[in-house]
Amino acid sequence: MNEGQQLAAIMFTDIVGYTALMGKDVELGLDLIRKNRQIHKPLIEKYGGTWLKEMGDGTLASFTSAIDAVNCAIEIQQRAQLELSAKIRIGIHLGDVLFENKDVFGDGVNIASRIQSIADPGGIYISESIYEAIRARSETEAIFIGDLRLKNVDHLIKTYYLKSEGLPIPSINKLKSLRKGSERQSKKKLLISTLFFLVILLTAFSWWYAGRPEDSKIQAIAVLPVENLSQNLDEEWLQKGIHHELIDALGNIEEIRVIGKTSMMKYLNSTMTIPEIARELNVDGIIEASFFKQDTSIRIRVRLIQAEPDERQLWTEVYENSMSNVPGVYSAVARSIAGEINISLNVDDEQRLSKNTDIDPEAYEAYLRGLYYAENLTPESLDRALVYFEKALSIEPNYALAYVGKAWVWGAYIQQGIKSRNIAGPKAKEAADNALRLDSELVDIHRLRAIRYTWAEFNWEQAEKAFHKTFEIDPNNAFALAYYSHFLSFMGQAEEGLVYGEKATTIDPLNVLYQALHGMALKNARKYDKALSWLKNMLVKNPNEAVAMPALWAVLHEQHKYDEAIEMALKIYERRQDQEIIDILEARYSQDGYKKTMQRIAETMVLRRKKSFYSADQICTMYARAGMRDETIIWLDSAYQKHGPNMPYISVDPLFDFVRKEPEFKDLMLKLGLKDHIIE
Repeated sequence: MNEGQQLAAIMFTDIVGYTALMGKDVELGLDLIRKNRQIHKPLIEKYGGTWLKEMGDGTLASFTSAIDAVNCAIEIQQRAQLELSAKIRIGIHLGDVLFENKDVFGDGVNIASRIQSIADPGGIYISESIYEAIRARSETEAIFIGDLRLKNVDHLIKTYYLKSEGLPIPSINKLKSLRKGSERQSKKKLLISTLFFLVILLTAFSWWYAGRPEDSKIQAIAVLPVENLSQNLDEEWLQKGIHHELIDALGNIEEIRVIGKTSMMKYLNSTMTIPEIARELNVDGIIEASFFKQDTSIRIRVRLIQAEPDERQLWTEVYENSMSNVPGVYSAVARSIAGEINISLNVDDEQRLSKNTDIDPEAYEAYLRGLYYAENLTPESLDRALVYFEKALSIEPNYALAYVGKAWVWGAYIQQGIKSRNIAGPKAKEAADNALRLDSELVDIHRLRAIRYTWAEFNWEQAEKAFHKTFEIDPNNAFALAYYSHFLSFMGQAEEGLVYGEKATTIDPLNVLYQALHGMALKNARKYDKALSWLKNMLVKNPNEAVAMPALWAVLHEQHKYDEAIEMALKIYERRQDQEIIDILEARYSQDGYKKTMQRIAETMVLRRKKSFYSADQICTMYARAGMRDETIIWLDSAYQKHGPNMPYISVDPLFDFVRKEPEFKDLMLKLGLKDHIIE
């Protein structure tokens, strides 16, 4: 690289959310940096650029050609979408810079850095100098944003965003915000030049405004558990119902990230401060709500609080209503908060918030009581939930959400082994179909259909459509995101699936199920070290999590860490209070070794099937861990005949790699409709 003053295209990149990730998991953060470097360096070299330096999670490179810099940036984003678990921003500027001692200095570097800082996650912003250099030579479209005032740049910069397949398009609200900021700065200069008094006033205002942190805008919100001021112990159903409905209403707004219900229940009666909660959840806005109910009247008070840099109330409202009008309050709250934080509702947002909320108060109460009991998943609670949903429908026969509740209960009966699929399956389908007949935009039904098509019917085409419809209605549906990550792995896209799983854990960060599902996905993507670290970390906080424990056992098995695998197996069967399996694990492992112990467990399960419930999936897994080919194939076929919900995983689970080329295994893959996974 020649030293001295030169004209160069400077490309600045940065990983979005890297600081927060490092705060949670240093190992994952460092691995992200390594993968980011592995993407950047070869591509910069490919396009004739020079890798200058790495600054934390940012990279700086120079190119002699603007078109090469742009093409390099586009390919970096394409690779990042496939290979990184985070998104990156890219800014490019063409200008005079000074190269000295293998480093680069000058306004050109600062401008590229500032352009990068305002780019969308996954996007590329460029200056006019780059635009002028490429407009006749590139097929990529550049869209003018405006003359923008960038931090520490003393003149306006004409800025563009690149429009290409896979690159995000800035929201209307963001474009307005960027343009408004620059217009404000220009008007301020005009006023300064005309009147001394306004110079003093506006300078003071500008100093205050510029001193605010750049991230003070509310982009992510957490709704704290609702406080019951009426102190009626029989109103817990209403307390939870209002909380859930507020979260759902805010979740209808695409530009707001809303923390999920499960994560928020941790903060019921919490002594943590607002800033402490905000930092733990990585949000900048907190909503507090309370209610007072008397007979058929209710008063709901809602407050929006900005957590950082200083805790302050941004908005509050009190809603006095009868119970029959409560459903309309949630949409009103969502609209008010969107307006307060300068988010313009798009057509889809408005449509979701404008649904008919005129529900009979008795039907609404029955529905909320049904939701309350449905969460517990015990046979008694599910039975009570079904009674309440039926009551709601007897009052309001066209109450779509009550049908959703019924579909959920019948599905839970199957999931918990309370009722057979033959009995509960048709009931769940009938309720779901009725709900969709009444309201085709019910996200809960579409996501439940996606689950049914994937794990019950093995209908991949319909499952894909149901998942896509879910995301069309609610792009931030954490439940669907978590399970879609597994669906993609069945389709041979395990790496892409990890992105969705990680997003689910961001939206609902304390939801242990979503965390465990992501750990499973890491294991199935053969990222054993990451899976091990992820699952061990979550089990420190949730030592008895039912999905994470078997997932960790599976990882330890793949890494041949048999001592640790046996320790985890003991914890699992102690939790299940299965003394005979515990005795085998304690007595046989030291004498016979790991594989013989797995064989003995499998044989014991077969012998005890008439007295105790062991699924074909469980027996098959034990034989596979024992490395027994014939028995594994036999019990895999048995699991398929019984339509075992774990069958889709055989397409991706490394446990079955040793039988993957066997003719019988290939036949099973064909029956499952997963012929693309067959290894010849």
